[in-house]
Amino acid sequence: MAFKETLAAAREQRGMTQQDLAEKLYVTRQAVSRWENGETEPSVDMRKLIATVLDVPVIQLFDIDV
Repeated sequence: MAFKETLAAAREQRGMTQQDLAEKLYVTRQAVSRWENGETEPSVDMRKLIATVLDVPVIQLFDIDV
């Protein structure tokens, strides 16, 4: 699954809005929207923080087949 799909699914499973996630990550809602639309991708460090906030394995946030 692509990062954008993984992010949106994990966020929605936790009942969070894009704004909720943005506030926890100290970014704008627009940044989260751009990630979920595939317009941009977050840095490795930001992916680590996203994994922590959403309580998912960090490897799940990378497009890597294992």
